[in-house]
Amino acid sequence: MNRARRAVTALAALVLGASLVSAPVASAEPATTVRYPKPATTTTLVGHAFDTCTAPALDKMRAWRSSPYRGVGVYIGGPNRTCAQPELTADWVTEVSHMPWRIIPIYMGLQAPCTIRGAGSVNIDPARPRKQGSASAADAIKQAKAVGILPGSAIYGDMEHYDADNARCRTTVLRYLSAWTNTLHRNGYLSGVYAHLYSGAKHLSEAYYSTRHARPDALWIARWDGDSSLLDWQDIPNNQWARGQRGKQYQGDHNETHGGVTMNIDSDRFHAPVATVSRLPGDQFVTAQRPQRAVEPVPDPSLLSDTPRQITGLAPSG
Repeated sequence: MNRARRAVTALAALVLGASLVSAPVASAEPATTVRYPKPATTTTLVGHAFDTCTAPALDKMRAWRSSPYRGVGVYIGGPNRTCAQPELTADWVTEVSHMPWRIIPIYMGLQAPCTIRGAGSVNIDPARPRKQGSASAADAIKQAKAVGILPGSAIYGDMEHYDADNARCRTTVLRYLSAWTNTLHRNGYLSGVYAHLYSGAKHLSEAYYSTRHARPDALWIARWDGDSSLLDWQDIPNNQWARGQRGKQYQGDHNETHGGVTMNIDSDRFHAPVATVSRLPGDQFVTAQRPQRAVEPVPDPSLLSDTPRQITGLAPSG
């Protein structure tokens, strides 16, 4: 799989191959800017991934190189993270990325006040969603940097399923996630959100063109229907998050064995930004020009197939 990283000094761009293509700038909260240190890089994953509660030991990750997966989701922090992470260190991140795996950083932040997670969930205060969203992003950045995940990376905030019919709760979640996105952008990271198709993802889609809420750069949905397609999601138009900005968790908890090692995982498919860990020999760097506001994006043809194709540019919201 050909997955290259590119340095960017203005807005983020994702490219496979040798060319750079600009993408539309999101219209939400135009004052929000991605400020990358020099040089920052953005890395993308095109293909299948898995996530598991605890980061697997290095020997397990080596054994699973025989699997069809090329990415691994890891929980880097958050008040609702429930699993210990004894393996998750800067050395682990470096070793795994050189195997090579793509790493998907997940932050288990505050949850919707109307979450279905039940007792023990640490939830957003409806009186302070923006303040708490910003604080969550700041902590996510701290945790990412501690394990060597560099600016230019996408960090995915995990918003579990909640009551989609609760209007006040919807507003609280959108304000929290908007602040999450703004703070990540101001510190040089891309904003990703993991959300259930029928609640958080639906509401983010409804607010896609809103100027009240900053739009995340990538959407990773949860829909355990066994279908890994990144197109034709219910209530999510194909022209939203259409330029290498989608992931789907299509199968929940189950056991798989590869290389003689069995792990309990969720299965995912990605065409989206993930973590940048280092700039490896042979990486190519280009400077991205600030994209002009453009026509509506069209679905990327590579979303229709597992065969990697050129990734068009990804523009952060703002």
